[in-house]
Amino acid sequence: MVARVVALLLSWEALARAGAVLGWLAGSVLRIRRRAVEVAMRRANLSDPPRLAASMYRGLGAGVFELLWLAGVRADRRRAAIREHVTLDDDFAIALYEACERGPVVLAASHTANWELAAFGAARSLAEQGRRLAVVVKPQSVGAFHAFCTDLREACGVVLIAPEGAVGAARKHLAAGGVIAMPIDQVPDRARHGVAVPFLGVQALADRAPAALARATGATLLVVAASRAGRGQRLHLLAELPPHARGESSVNAWITNATREATRVLDRFVNEEPACWLWLHRRWRPPREAHEDRRAPLVVPAVPG
Repeated sequence: MVARVVALLLSWEALARAGAVLGWLAGSVLRIRRRAVEVAMRRANLSDPPRLAASMYRGLGAGVFELLWLAGVRADRRRAAIREHVTLDDDFAIALYEACERGPVVLAASHTANWELAAFGAARSLAEQGRRLAVVVKPQSVGAFHAFCTDLREACGVVLIAPEGAVGAARKHLAAGGVIAMPIDQVPDRARHGVAVPFLGVQALADRAPAALARATGATLLVVAASRAGRGQRLHLLAELPPHARGESSVNAWITNATREATRVLDRFVNEEPACWLWLHRRWRPPREAHEDRRAPLVVPAVPG
């Protein structure tokens, strides 16, 4: 009902203004994780964290209204908006097409700009090639919000893969000519599933899963990110990592090196477009096994200062 009201009252052009108000309430009035955001930005040696933080919150607010608007309009208006407001850089569009023609493709995605809208745009582009985009997603803790996200993602042509049994489902999807997207900027549940990497000035644990899936299936690993471009989103290619070839290096070495390279190029992108990344995300927390078993080995970064 809220989505229908937003779609009825607001044009796409008005969503950024509404989002600015919501972002101001969340970041400046309620100050939701505002201090943590600014501390993380200072650790990354960014200039003017208060200004960058305010811009990030505005972007998040706009993203909320964009998703509500897409959920509230007719399917034809939704498709037209995604086509108009999500664009792929030429480098990304060409690399994605050529990699798909050669074989399986895994997208190492990130929490940049409106990552949901970016996925919808990538799904639309792939659909024009007769391919489907699948995303490995964890269920949301709030049931109603999870149902909302699930319905909208499916309406926008995204196939959803649950974490349980994800490897088998992902292999099957790739074998059928589809593309898999997996995030590279969230902490894996267990330390052994991660690689210790420097990220935005602090040691972090990066998930090996995207690189491991690419290695297991012979897929090309494309590292991608999104930025806000006017009233829409632009998808960028940060790196193209070709499939592991026999004799190049050991399996584990390739996965580790690919994970580190994917994190390195994302780090560079975030430094160039700092307001686009989700700084309030708990990126440097210990893996969840720390809460399940206090004796589990942890890779916990030492925070400088």
